Amino acid sequence: MNDIFRHTLVHPMERETRPLPFGKKDAQWNPEMVVTCRRLIAAYKATILQESRLKQITDDDLWSALMRDNLGQMISFIEAEDAEQLSRYLVDFGKEYTWFGGITTGIDGYTYWDRDEQFVAYSYFDKLLCLGEALGVLSVESPEQGTDGKWGKNGLRNPDEIVDALEAQLGIRIIPPQGPVHVAGLKIRGGLLHYRHINALYLATRIRDIAAPEDRICEFGGGLGLAAFYLNRMGRKDVTIFDLPIVNVLSGYFLIGTLGQEAVCLEGEESRNEAIKLRANWNCSSEVDRTFRVTANQDSFPEINRRIFDEYVQQIKRITSGFFLSINHEGEQLIAGGARLLHVSKLLSADRSFARTYRSPYWLRRGYVEELYRIDSGISVGAAD
Repeated sequence: MNDIFRHTLVHPMERETRPLPFGKKDAQWNPEMVVTCRRLIAAYKATILQESRLKQITDDDLWSALMRDNLGQMISFIEAEDAEQLSRYLVDFGKEYTWFGGITTGIDGYTYWDRDEQFVAYSYFDKLLCLGEALGVLSVESPEQGTDGKWGKNGLRNPDEIVDALEAQLGIRIIPPQGPVHVAGLKIRGGLLHYRHINALYLATRIRDIAAPEDRICEFGGGLGLAAFYLNRMGRKDVTIFDLPIVNVLSGYFLIGTLGQEAVCLEGEESRNEAIKLRANWNCSSEVDRTFRVTANQDSFPEINRRIFDEYVQQIKRITSGFFLSINHEGEQLIAGGARLLHVSKLLSADRSFARTYRSPYWLRRGYVEELYRIDSGISVGAAD
């Protein structure tokens, strides 16, 4: 049977797999969310008034089309400057199934596959096992030693025990606070862990390993801001996210709700080193040369149009003094208009400014590749504006 869902699993789901604790938790509205939404509306309004050559590149890609076609009601509340209605919309955002992922912690297209919640729960658990193996708190299973060795043993572990081991190694709590946004996930000691939390935690650990606490960090396409959330908990607080303005509303809402009002700087607000800065994607072109020690992108560059990708590459090598970390798929799927999704590794291989230090399969997600590039600062690059 050609079952795509099972092909996404690193640890096969056996007949005797025991049920896993899975749950959903709705967000809880409170008046402080209206205050947050006033800030978010002001930042969005400031953003759309900006001028930039990079902003003028308007070719459709997967993400711009997705935002336009799926978030119309949210945009209408912003344009009407209705902070209360926006806050109530965001409280409910993610409760219904969405075919896309990355901007909610509800059940989405990656894990649904017309399955029941136990299949979804196991796919999340599979990611947790992969993270444990990646960070060394679980041994990697080897089929060559069979069941007399450790083959099939990790899947019998209790999720709580794995989280305890991860938290002991990382020195942080990895279950985000409940309340600001809807969450569906594995039940861990009364909290919920979504597969996007696990992906973001992996990215944050990789960045932490190559960035000192005082280093500035940048992420292109940060989605809900989960990696920045974990970096903040790890003491890497100077993080800038470049993303679509409407996505920055979602990430700002999540990050302010989980970390507090002072932990986030929005567009048009005074920048602070000890805060996560959310900026429109085109504003990467206004950053000073060699501003960031590490720049990262996870699960989005293949899905933007080629002109924007080329501009981002130029800016990344201008504003980055150390490394570029990429975690992306290489499927090159045919999309509307006869174009294909981008192959990041192929495109960067032609640029001498990006010296690849390693390439490996991504631990947590089949079909994805992790690559770390050292940026050659000796090659000059012009600004976009």
